[in-house]
Amino acid sequence: MSQEYQYSDFDVDFTKNEFVNDIMLIKDINAIRQSLTNIILTSPGEKPFRRGFGVGLYSLLFELFNPLLEYEVERKIMDAVKRHEPRAKVLRVLFDGTEMGSNLLTLDVQFQVRKGSNANPILNSLKIALAKVR
Repeated sequence: MSQEYQYSDFDVDFTKNEFVNDIMLIKDINAIRQSLTNIILTSPGEKPFRRGFGVGLYSLLFELFNPLLEYEVERKIMDAVKRHEPRAKVLRVLFDGTEMGSNLLTLDVQFQVRKGSNANPILNSLKIALAKVR
């Protein structure tokens, strides 16, 4: 008999659920997406007592965009997710640099859910837009 999981987490915006007068919960695939976003957008050293947590994308924003940088970012994302999010497996990271002239880089993180009620071979996608500010 396989064990079914249902994941839930607090909404990072701490949205209030008016019906129960408590913080809103997000569940299953949305909880995993939120976790992946937190891992990818957090810089190492930003979280106290978890110095290795995060990817550090913001430190790479002013680097020249090239295939080597793409590979480095994809490796960092895959390693961080493997270390900190056992519910998901990142398969690939696609880069959309068409708006680099406007200081915008979009990442499409494609992943599979490993465990839980949504565990299946279906490819899930998470889009993250990074913008440089001057």
